[in-house]
Amino acid sequence: MKKIICMALALTFAIAAFACAQAATKVTIWHTFTDAQQAALEKYAADFNASQSDYEVVVESQAYSGFLDSVYNAVANGVGPNIIINYASTAADYVKDGLCVDLSKYVFDPEIGMEEVYNSLPEAIKTETVGFIDGGMHALPAVTTGPILFYNKTLFDELGIAVPTTWDEIAEASKKIYEAKGIAGFAADSLTDMMQSLMIQSGAGYIDVDSKSVLFDTDTAKGWLKWFGDNCQAGYFALNPTGDYWSNDFNAQLVACYLGSCAGAPYISPDGFEYDVAPMPKAIDIAWFPSWNRGPIVFTKDEASDLGAYMFIKYFLTPEVNADWAAAMNALSPYGTTQASEAYAAFAATLPDSLKAVQDNLDVAGALPSITGSYAVRTALQDAAISVAGGMDANDAMAVCVSASNAALQE
Repeated sequence: MKKIICMALALTFAIAAFACAQAATKVTIWHTFTDAQQAALEKYAADFNASQSDYEVVVESQAYSGFLDSVYNAVANGVGPNIIINYASTAADYVKDGLCVDLSKYVFDPEIGMEEVYNSLPEAIKTETVGFIDGGMHALPAVTTGPILFYNKTLFDELGIAVPTTWDEIAEASKKIYEAKGIAGFAADSLTDMMQSLMIQSGAGYIDVDSKSVLFDTDTAKGWLKWFGDNCQAGYFALNPTGDYWSNDFNAQLVACYLGSCAGAPYISPDGFEYDVAPMPKAIDIAWFPSWNRGPIVFTKDEASDLGAYMFIKYFLTPEVNADWAAAMNALSPYGTTQASEAYAAFAATLPDSLKAVQDNLDVAGALPSITGSYAVRTALQDAAISVAGGMDANDAMAVCVSASNAALQE
C-alpha cells in the first residue's frame, strides 16, 4: 500500500512539474553577438529563467550576414523571434505593419512598470524611443556607443602624421600612407553612419519628418559624396573588409586606420605594432556626432509572450545587469539609474580609452528620426557610397539615393 501511495505521489509531483514546465511561456531572442557578449546574454537569460517560472527566455545565435532580412522575413510570417537587440531605426519598418509591441503600456503600468528607469534617460534618447509614425514606444536602448577612430600609432609616428581631427586630415593622412606603404589609409565599418555624419555635419541635414523627404539633395552633400568616391578610387580609402568588420584587416596592417564602433575595441589585437584611438571628426560646418542607442525591440506575438518579453527587458535594464552589459559591450549606459549604481561606478572608474573617445563627442551627439522608410534611407546612402567608390558620378548616385529614399519615406 505504501508503495502504491509513494508511486502515486511521485506521479502527481511529476505531472505538476510537467504542467509548470508546460505553463512557462517561451520568449526567444535572436542575436549575432559573439564571445563575451554572447556569453553575457546567455547568462542573463539563465539567471532570469531561474528567478521565476512564468517565462523561459531562449537565446539563439544567428548568422551576421543578412541578419535583418532574415528577421523581417521570419517576423512577417509569424515565425520569428520575440526580441532582437538593435537600433530604433530598425523598428520603424515593422511599426507600419503593426509588428512591433508598444512597450509604453508596460513601462508606465503602476504594477509592473519601470517608469523611474525610463525617466532617467536623457531627453534626446527618450525622443528617439517614441520617434515613430504612431508615437508608440517601440525601442528601448540598453547601451550607447558611437564611432571612434582606430589608428596604427606606430605607422603614424613613423611617417610623422598627426592624429586626424577633420575629414580632410583623414584624407591627407591616407594619401601619405598609401604613397609610402601601398596600403589604404582609411576605411569605415559602417558606410551608412559615415555618410549620415558627412551629410549632417556639412549642413545639408538628413530627413524632414513633416514632408517625409530627405534634406541632403544639395551641392555640398554631393561634394562630400564625390570626396569619398575620389579617395576610394585613388586607393587612399578601402571599401570592403575581408571579414564582417575592419578589425581583422587593421590587426594585419592591411589598413592604417578605420572608423568603427567603440564596442569593437576588444577585437583589436595588433600584429607587431602599437595602436591608439581618437574621437571621430565631429564637425565640418555643424558639430554633430552619431549616438548609437542599441537595445531591445519586441515583435508582436500574443499577450503572454509580449508580456514575457517585457519582463525580461525590465530585468535586462536593472542597474546591475545593465552595467554588466555595458562592460561586455564596451559601451556606455544611457540610464541615470544605472550610472548611479555601484556596479557602474566600478566600470566607469576604469573607463577604456575607446569609451573616453566617445565621451569626448557626447556633447554634440544626436539621434536620427525612426520613421517609416528611415532604414531604407540608410541603405540608399550606403549604396550611393559604394556606387561612387566604383566610379559612378556623384550627382547621378545622389539622384538615385534621393529618389529611393523619398519613395520609401512616403510609402
